[in-house]
Amino acid sequence: MTRMNHVLPTALLALLTIIASGCSGSKEAGLMWPDPPDEPRIAFVRSITGEADFRSAVGQVVTGIAGEKSIINLTRPFDVCDAGNGRIYVTDVSQGIFLIDLRKDDIEVLGENSTIDLKNPRGIAYARGNVFVSLASTGQIAVLDDEGRFVRTIGEPEQFPGALDVVCDTARNRLIIVDNKLHNVFVYSMAGDSLFALGKRGEGDGEFNFPQSAAVDADGNIYVVDAFNFRIEIFDQSGKFLRKFGRQGDAFGMFNRPKGIAVDSHGNIYVLDANHQNYQVFNQAGELLMFVGKYSPGNDGFINPVSIAIDGENTIYVTDQLNSRLQVFKLLKGN
Repeated sequence: MTRMNHVLPTALLALLTIIASGCSGSKEAGLMWPDPPDEPRIAFVRSITGEADFRSAVGQVVTGIAGEKSIINLTRPFDVCDAGNGRIYVTDVSQGIFLIDLRKDDIEVLGENSTIDLKNPRGIAYARGNVFVSLASTGQIAVLDDEGRFVRTIGEPEQFPGALDVVCDTARNRLIIVDNKLHNVFVYSMAGDSLFALGKRGEGDGEFNFPQSAAVDADGNIYVVDAFNFRIEIFDQSGKFLRKFGRQGDAFGMFNRPKGIAVDSHGNIYVLDANHQNYQVFNQAGELLMFVGKYSPGNDGFINPVSIAIDGENTIYVTDQLNSRLQVFKLLKGN
């Protein structure tokens, strides 16, 4: 056999190496919670760090060689929301807004068609063809269309100086704005009209100390992460205080740095904790059902998780900020 005495070009070697090794390790089978012998209820689905998780190995190399564009990667993901049909919006405080389309296996940067600066985004929500995003740079809520084109703003400049979360109550055509600096939760119509506000700064029922995020259930009840009071407060759709649960501590069922919150179709309440590095699942009575995650760069945990969202099929999305990724889970059994 004749021996080859020339060296393959570096780009071709890279191409062959990636083809041999396959695509990036964005999916992993077998991770489920709780541990055996308990019946599995939540399963890990995939980890999304950027464009490399959607493009083929060949596509990644060709793009790099041809110099078509830089690879899109999450850096500091903050909030996440579901837009239906496999479409997920993610804010990244370093880069802007990403649209992830799981059915098309695609990721793109939103806002190239916008006439306003979308830097420093925080909370994000979607309803009726509009994207609502809170901008730390202006203290306002920007409203965009599906293509990222600017439609209007809600609020005057600096009206919402600490709007960390926005949530759409689509059934009631309302927008919920959580302002961490004002220690308040505001309810607006999606057209931008102020309806009412929840609470003030304090420790009493219906009061807040640096609220972090909110969620809405099918009945319009509003769930608020009252971060520095280390609890969850629940209000009805008119803003009447209903109940609360939680206290500060390191034990399961307690909170240390509660952040994101979501409610599944069974009424279970999911609360992220950036100190525990997990999300805990509670029933409507505030009783702990289970928890998912730990401090880990692997798919079995998080490093500073910030936001959680659950879609209509009970797929769970978590922004894992210091791991620079979006983690995806599936609820297998919720009742």
